[in-house]
Amino acid sequence: MSFSGKCNIGFLWSELLESFDFGSKHPIQIGRFRMLRDFIRENGFLDCPNVQIINPELLSEELLKKTHSAEYIAKIQNISETGVGDIDIDTPGFKNIYFHSRIASGASVTGVHSVMSGDIDHFISPTGGFHHASFEKGGGFCIINDVAASVLALKEYGLKRILVADFDVHHGNGTQTYFYDDPDVMQISFHEDPEWMFPHDGLIHDIGSGAGRGYNINMHFPMDAGDSVYQYAYDELVPKLVNFYKPDFIIFIPGFDAHYLDRLAHLTITTDMIRYISESIHKAAHRHSDGRMGVLTGGGYTRTSLKWGFATVMSVLADHPYQPPVQEPPFEDDEETWNVVRSNVSKVKDLVFSELGI
Repeated sequence: MSFSGKCNIGFLWSELLESFDFGSKHPIQIGRFRMLRDFIRENGFLDCPNVQIINPELLSEELLKKTHSAEYIAKIQNISETGVGDIDIDTPGFKNIYFHSRIASGASVTGVHSVMSGDIDHFISPTGGFHHASFEKGGGFCIINDVAASVLALKEYGLKRILVADFDVHHGNGTQTYFYDDPDVMQISFHEDPEWMFPHDGLIHDIGSGAGRGYNINMHFPMDAGDSVYQYAYDELVPKLVNFYKPDFIIFIPGFDAHYLDRLAHLTITTDMIRYISESIHKAAHRHSDGRMGVLTGGGYTRTSLKWGFATVMSVLADHPYQPPVQEPPFEDDEETWNVVRSNVSKVKDLVFSELGI
């Protein structure tokens, strides 16, 4: 499609997305997804003629079996039936977890099908981005890897160049393992330095293997890095990579937990940067992918900044005005931060750009 007029947006929503219970002390609390629905409704997004609500469907068992091992699926089912056991130390189990994980991950794949059918141009989901789950296990609050499932669904449509643009503050370690040697998937991950940030991987020299060498890009940032250095790294790396790759579909995780108010991370970006990146990715989707893109919420563990970020992305996609409050990060990017980021960007270019011939 050409980039003219307002895009048609599908917002994935069902009360079934709230069918979970990680416990009263877990960072993901019941009401998280409803809060995002209510906030965009209060700000007029759901009244826009170009925004429609799409009811998510369960992830099919067929696609689930392609995404995860039989042993791991059996583990989820057993926990679901008994209510006993955990997915991992940070991901508690609960009764009906099998159903919940299938509807939460199914929302992303439902969005993929809606875009590919031509019903909408872009989808945005209040859930999804479960990028820590791998083929044989879950963890990091992730049960079923909907990013991998969405990529596999897109491959079934015959797409050959799928971009996963993942700006979550935590590295997408699970998703990386699925497509590390696959040039049909380019993964770009901006995240906090794995030296001190979960899951403690996603190093710059991890650039893929075999035919996929150069298509796995990790750029990490030092603690307290903010908008200035983040934009520098983005401008130096992402547009060149995207224009080289010319993706057929873009899966975008905006990185709401990189915000300075987030309580589980240490970067200091604002919604200005979230808007900047969202506008860039949105334009890239229309330039290369016939507008085909999907947005998965991923992390975000302070409710105010999560709401601001989500509505900011919605405003970019739907062309509906929204302006969050003025934000004042506690730190500015100092010389030490700039030196580290410039060095990291140079390392990424030396490794990846030379490999791809950019």
